[in-house]
Amino acid sequence: MPGGLPGASPLISGVKHQAASPTSTRKAFAAELDRLSSLTLAAGKDFNDELTFILNHADVSLGLVGPDHPAGPGLVEVQHAAIRCAETTRYLLLLTQRARDVVRYAKVRDKRADLRHRDVV
Repeated sequence: MPGGLPGASPLISGVKHQAASPTSTRKAFAAELDRLSSLTLAAGKDFNDELTFILNHADVSLGLVGPDHPAGPGLVEVQHAAIRCAETTRYLLLLTQRARDVVRYAKVRDKRADLRHRDVV
């Protein structure tokens, strides 16, 4: 490709193809985002359940042995690590919810566009 970047041709042809059918590309992207958000939501909920289990057992164990026990500092560290992981899980679930909102908005927008297109034709 004279005057261009080597290897840019596939990117350019992909852009042309996407420009030819933006609605189908948006629908495919929305469907993929919906599948991905379902997967991350399930993983986030499972991870949250496991963290709750870990935190509960660390709390009970620490209550039984006390903070002065040799295992006490390790149990406190487990609690802190589980809390940090819980924050990450919370962000994951929040991003998943935002992705689902985007998909719902895109579906409504595309449905309205389809209805307007039918009325014009």
